[in-house]
Amino acid sequence: MGLIEYEQVIPEINCFCKVFHSQLIEEEKKSPTSHPLPHWHSSYEFNVCINGRLENHIENKVSYIESEEFVLINPNVVHTSFEVSEDYLGFAVLIPEEYIRMYFEKQDIKQVLLFTEKDYAPHKAEIWQLLYKLYLYSLSTASNRIIGMNSCVLSIFTLLLSEKEAEKENADTEEALFAKSGSQYTDYVNVHYRENIQLKDVASHFGFTATYFSKLFYRETGRNFKYYLSSIRLSHAVFLLKSTGLSITEIAERSGFPKLRAFTDLFLKVNGMTPKEYRDQYRKEMKRLQK
Repeated sequence: MGLIEYEQVIPEINCFCKVFHSQLIEEEKKSPTSHPLPHWHSSYEFNVCINGRLENHIENKVSYIESEEFVLINPNVVHTSFEVSEDYLGFAVLIPEEYIRMYFEKQDIKQVLLFTEKDYAPHKAEIWQLLYKLYLYSLSTASNRIIGMNSCVLSIFTLLLSEKEAEKENADTEEALFAKSGSQYTDYVNVHYRENIQLKDVASHFGFTATYFSKLFYRETGRNFKYYLSSIRLSHAVFLLKSTGLSITEIAERSGFPKLRAFTDLFLKVNGMTPKEYRDQYRKEMKRLQK
């Protein structure tokens, strides 16, 4: 299996999403063999085609979208995509899962809310229009740019959740909304990453030796266990840095990092700055925007 990357998704200040325009990867298009590496992240991703054709590899399935179509990729799913027509124009919208979770009344639910095509098929045309509207807002310099983008994100998930609410009427508990992902091993990590778990602990939970489970986890998920665990913890820490006044030490603990130094070193490696520097920069930018 080839290299699989973890992509850290950090939206713009005060924004629920991050938008990637096809123009930003123009250099990659110049090389016929320059296809993005398979990667994953803890965000919902919408790949949207305005014109042309886009090929999507989502886990072990290949699909195509054409003009005025989109595909939704759930968090923690290995995927990649690339243009297969010279006239391709499109964009991707990434929304961190934590940003959607915070709107739920029961925020202690552990499993990630996943959507299938069945959830968005009844609203496909409307969601496409909202995504395109979001795209136009992202290109704008108007004062309502961020508000407009956030409005589109919330409208999209209102439509998606309307289908989940219909399912909920036939479910015994709200937890039934949260479908399990393709791997019981990543599910377990997603639930327990805030705890002081190690490879040996998870291996023991499933009845395996640490050595065997390490190989099994990689074979089943395409990801190194330690790397996956650290990435999930780091994503949660970024969310807390932006949305709470907790100390850096508290954030490290609540995100599952056993030592502050380990958290700081990893954050610096991935983001190019320390957690404190990131928070200071974030707050400075917020004050600038509020003037």
